[in-house]
Amino acid sequence: MRIYVVLLASLCTLQRLKAEETRLLDLEPNDAQNLIEQQDQTLKYAPKIESDAPAVRFLGSEPHNVLEDIYLAKQYHGQDGVGGYLYGYQVPDIAKNEQKKPSGDLKGAYNYINGAGQEIKVEYWDDGTGFHQNDNVAEILPQDSPEVKAVKDEFLKRWAEEAERNTHPVETPYNSEGQYASGPLSVQGQKERAQFFATLPPQPRYIQPQPQPQPQYRASVTQKSSSSNHAQYQAAASVPHEATVQLRNPSPVVRSSTPESQDDGSYVADEEGKYVPGKDEEPTGPPKGFFYAFDYPVGIITKDQGRALPVGGDSNLKNVYEQNKQRFERQLNQGQASGSSQYLIH
Repeated sequence: MRIYVVLLASLCTLQRLKAEETRLLDLEPNDAQNLIEQQDQTLKYAPKIESDAPAVRFLGSEPHNVLEDIYLAKQYHGQDGVGGYLYGYQVPDIAKNEQKKPSGDLKGAYNYINGAGQEIKVEYWDDGTGFHQNDNVAEILPQDSPEVKAVKDEFLKRWAEEAERNTHPVETPYNSEGQYASGPLSVQGQKERAQFFATLPPQPRYIQPQPQPQPQYRASVTQKSSSSNHAQYQAAASVPHEATVQLRNPSPVVRSSTPESQDDGSYVADEEGKYVPGKDEEPTGPPKGFFYAFDYPVGIITKDQGRALPVGGDSNLKNVYEQNKQRFERQLNQGQASGSSQYLIH
């Protein structure tokens, strides 16, 4: 019977540890996806697990004895290695969750308590048609000041006048002789302008240079022998001398069956065109996923009971905390945890 009780206690402890922290690495994509889909994605705030817990916290630059509400916060994150992921967290006043499928579809939501005590709820998603959002935030339209309103009214008035003017056809500015009937220059003014330019001396004309004939080359190729690995090229030009250039045949390219990275950082792909890591690189291997989740306490101060005792001797902050905790637990067992003033304070 005693062994049974020990085994049962051990099993409960293991389950509790598993619930508090989970770390899974090198998961197959299908296993990671199944694990992600099994997660509870309901938005929940971190639950309160203990009230009025004594603690010593620095408020400003001085340590204070305080009472805290303790919440069990949570955080989780998983990826399947092929583009999908899930992450979220739960704290006392914020909860968020977001998931993306390997196909690219995304959905998420978050709730939080604003400064006025109102709970804001937001849902968003992207299904390939753009980003969408639903929320309970009231739309607040901006109000123009009198100065801004006056400028807007003046602009709209001018806009209406210009629009009205543009609705009428525009008369041609030229007369029957192709001259301005009215405008910057009258008919007489246009004649005087033409007479003025006629009295100016002629301007030098730019003559574009003609392209010079290029020398023509003729080339002949003579093969010395059928077994030779090079050809002799002879070029003749209009210049009085001749030049002979010998070019060796390039060596044939031999492809290695084992691709290796080049000195310049490039690489030779294998037969299927896939990247092969170099000598100093580790192979990536097939895609792998992971998932982790853990809980952690978050304390929110509910009451400041004054500055803690100075540091030194029995007044060490660690000792103050331990003594306050013992007093709290003793009062809790006696049913007198609330309203106590027996903590180490000035």
